[in-house]
Amino acid sequence: MKETTCALEISHKFIKIVFGYVQDNQVIVTFVKKIPINHAVESGAIKDRALIIKELSKNNPVMDESLHFSHLLDDAVLVLPPYGLEIYETTQYTSVISPEKVVGELDVKNIYNIIRNKKLPIDNELIDIIPDSFMLDNGNRYALPPIGKESSAITVHAKVHTLPKRINEEHTSCLVDSNIKVNRRVVSPFADSELLATYPDVPATYFLVDMGASSTTISLVDNHQIFATRSFSWGGDNITNSIVTSFNISESEAEKIKILYGLDKREMHFDYAVSKIQTPLGEESCGVKALNQIIEKELASFINMFNLGKEQLVNAYNIDDPDNMPVIFIGGGSKLRGLKEYFDINLKNKNFKFLKVKTIGARDPSLISLLGAILVNKKYPVKRNENSSQVKVTRDE
Repeated sequence: MKETTCALEISHKFIKIVFGYVQDNQVIVTFVKKIPINHAVESGAIKDRALIIKELSKNNPVMDESLHFSHLLDDAVLVLPPYGLEIYETTQYTSVISPEKVVGELDVKNIYNIIRNKKLPIDNELIDIIPDSFMLDNGNRYALPPIGKESSAITVHAKVHTLPKRINEEHTSCLVDSNIKVNRRVVSPFADSELLATYPDVPATYFLVDMGASSTTISLVDNHQIFATRSFSWGGDNITNSIVTSFNISESEAEKIKILYGLDKREMHFDYAVSKIQTPLGEESCGVKALNQIIEKELASFINMFNLGKEQLVNAYNIDDPDNMPVIFIGGGSKLRGLKEYFDINLKNKNFKFLKVKTIGARDPSLISLLGAILVNKKYPVKRNENSSQVKVTRDE
């Protein structure tokens, strides 16, 4: 029987829950649930924790009678937003404790624990430890812990993911206060990059752009590894809110119009109506040309912020020819109709694509981080121990 993992994410509009397991390096989804919590989270900050706890408790166990699915939500891998994410590199060494000088599970736990108890150079909290390689005293390197190999010592080269304490505490406490154990925490762009590394049509180096509801994150991925991210406050809701203001309609109606029509730049001899509103002079039509102007204005803001975020990453990492680096778009905001045609004209990077999720049962691009978290949990098992030590960690920028 396959070991099922539950991945959970608290986003701007939904609590997202995915159950699945890994087989042949692919995520197999058994169940997906999205629980509406509109605007309970803003830019990663929990604004209405009472609502989140209420919805988590109400939906526990997670059930769907039509699918004959019922699962107690008692533990989960928590996907965290990347606001304030800092990634550090460290190299740590420890002696093998076995008299026979054979690497065991305890040696791996000890070396992880040394890293876990390090003093960080900024006021962030450690979220995850991702090993790049393990090395034995004979110089041999391994991608996975070399359990059973002979050596008097073991060295690990690893990346350390950290977030502001507030982000970690707010999201974690919502689960803990809902009686859900947090087995591990994974930062969303890292989970994204790990899933995309299993896609043969995704290059090793690229900019990853997650267009969410209230914000966007641009990440630098090199050799399928996440190096740094930049986030800015622009998301699909910016378009929705502009439609609300311009057309004087409800948020729900504006969202429907955005999804249904998107950016429609077809050449037509008439301005067809996309909405009707009541005015003091009677009913008035709102046309597609006005809708296009609203969306184009917001997308122009997005392009400016994207270019700024990209420039920051380029300057930090001395990237050669950044305008020719591939760009991969994910997230719910990437589903906007007409977005490809707009980017064809206005985006400097012409080598871009909108990722199509290949996981059966979870085609929604807003679920990519949860699919990646299930893969990460299998690929990088958590190692814990009670011993502690200090280690010098240096920033990788």
